[in-house]
Amino acid sequence: MNEKAKKYVDLFRRVKIAAAATVDAEGHPQARIINVMLAEDDGMYIVTSRGKPFYKQLVETGEIALAAMCPDYQSLKFTGKLRVVDKSWVDKVFAQNPGMNEVYPGESRYILDAFHIYAGHGEWFDLLHYPISRETFAYGGDTEEHNGFVIQDACIGCGACASACPQKCITPGTPYVINWAHCLQCGRCAEACPADAVRRLHP
Repeated sequence: MNEKAKKYVDLFRRVKIAAAATVDAEGHPQARIINVMLAEDDGMYIVTSRGKPFYKQLVETGEIALAAMCPDYQSLKFTGKLRVVDKSWVDKVFAQNPGMNEVYPGESRYILDAFHIYAGHGEWFDLLHYPISRETFAYGGDTEEHNGFVIQDACIGCGACASACPQKCITPGTPYVINWAHCLQCGRCAEACPADAVRRLHP
């Protein structure tokens, strides 16, 4: 894991409380609040009990999405792959999160399984300051995902996109250029362009 990814994995751990989303057997989205229990050099670790729908969804899909709010009002999001790991990780989780002993005292802790989020990609997003800022990260062989928009060669240089941009993150050029790190990804540039030169990067 590179230094940038480790910074944000550690931030997920410091924030600790995150919304976790999965998809159920009927294809419906499901979400709940969880704790990121461990942040290691090889990824994040969570636990859940085998009787919960959450457990079933994790095992059946092998995927999870996380979202969290940082103390300074920046947000974190992450989409990753995970798998059940050895029971020794349940003990490691309880060692670093002693409050868990009140919820699952004694041997009852072993109704829990630990999941290793071993790969994925995410984004840190700061909406509090102007201009807004974002940074992507990935680990475990996954690649960083850059959503938003790009201006193509059909650009006629009229500047309509730059005038429409709420964050003023589009600069003149041939073609004009969107500064991805400060882009809201709102799409005003695409709607304003008379030459249909702005392409959406995300599906």
